[in-house]
Amino acid sequence: MSRPISIHHRSYETEAFDEGNGTMRLVGRLVDTKPQGLGMADGEPLVIHDMIVEMIVAGDTFEILDITTTMQVRPYGQCTQVLDSYQQLVGVSIARGYSRKVKELFGGPMGCSHIGALLIALAPVAVQASWGLARLHDDPAVWSGAERDEADAERRTRLNTNTCHVWSADGEQISRLNRGEEAERPEWEAVRLTKLGL
Repeated sequence: MSRPISIHHRSYETEAFDEGNGTMRLVGRLVDTKPQGLGMADGEPLVIHDMIVEMIVAGDTFEILDITTTMQVRPYGQCTQVLDSYQQLVGVSIARGYSRKVKELFGGPMGCSHIGALLIALAPVAVQASWGLARLHDDPAVWSGAERDEADAERRTRLNTNTCHVWSADGEQISRLNRGEEAERPEWEAVRLTKLGL
């Protein structure tokens, strides 16, 4: 059997930063590359989309406070005409209901499908980053205390319920939390705590 030939490559790169004052900066980049050059004579890889979204998000409410969208590589000059419309996301929460809102505001001819895909990809990054943001300035001595455990239980219930089958509202994890028990720790957390002797 012959080796498959790559004909399209899309990469997403996302990162979150602590901005201070309980806010975080989310940066996402989407790059589409045609490894075979889209049939052009030289056959060199060709980047056809290179787009960046940056937003400032409140760490406690997930409200978008500011947003910037740029297109470093796009098919047409007219593509940039839609960039200012993404300011409609200021004031919107990037948590529950966000993907639906993005599709409602920018689906089809109302936006760029690639920026839309990148915006949706940033939502779980915000939730994941919020855990690090919440603990970044905490005293490590309280991480295993009752107060931290109670705060984590509330946060896990609020952020995780019905996000996947493990966190189903009628599943074991939520049931444990509702009974006042500790949720099962993620495997990576248990391994690290064991290594630290905690």
